[in-house]
Amino acid sequence: MAFVLCGPLVAASAAFAQDGARAIVEKAIQAQGGEAKIAKLRTMRIKVEGTTDLVPGQPNLPFTIEDTWQMPNRYKTESTFQLMGKKFTQTQVIDGDKGWIQTDGQVQDMPKDALAEMKEQKYAEDLDRLGFLSEKGIEFSVLDEIKVEGKPAVGVLVKSKGHRDVKLYFDKASGLLVKREQRVLDPSSSKEVRQDVILSNYQEMDGLKHYKKIVALRDGKKVIDARVTEVEFFEKLDAKVFAKP
Repeated sequence: MAFVLCGPLVAASAAFAQDGARAIVEKAIQAQGGEAKIAKLRTMRIKVEGTTDLVPGQPNLPFTIEDTWQMPNRYKTESTFQLMGKKFTQTQVIDGDKGWIQTDGQVQDMPKDALAEMKEQKYAEDLDRLGFLSEKGIEFSVLDEIKVEGKPAVGVLVKSKGHRDVKLYFDKASGLLVKREQRVLDPSSSKEVRQDVILSNYQEMDGLKHYKKIVALRDGKKVIDARVTEVEFFEKLDAKVFAKP
């Protein structure tokens, strides 16, 4: 028996899936504090400290990171490690279509491939701010329910031309974002791997709920275990914050 879906039925099904996904994200926005509050996440600074297994041969390496966002096209991450008794620092910046790296005082333009990957990872992290419902070119649909940290979570698949798919999962009861699943390029193998980022321990600051704990896994192996130590919001940042030295 032939079974062929007609165009209108397919379109209706897609619209229904998008409406369901929109409802999940709208609940998450309200759970976090509402549209006006989450707008603060577009221009902010966050400080994190923890341990990482991302440096080859250096398990549980202590680190601190300070990330600065000015969406949509500026991002700065400053990392400090204690490696074999020596302090190691690195700054990486996206400033529009350009990028640069500073390692222990030495500055260079970011290689094209590295810039492309960093932009891709920034795109996925930007989705955490939940401002994509009104953005053009982004499609979203409902995912199957899963469990995150033992609790039911509902999911939204986000698609955008030119970007890898991203899966966002929200606690079914509270509505808060608890997991982001994406594909990232592993620098040690130059191959794509699955990365899961678990967000938890939400605390309220001036009416906005923000996570305080971050755990990242790559292909199921924990590579980052960190806590947020400081969050700061800005109306606007000076362009000099992202300017190449």
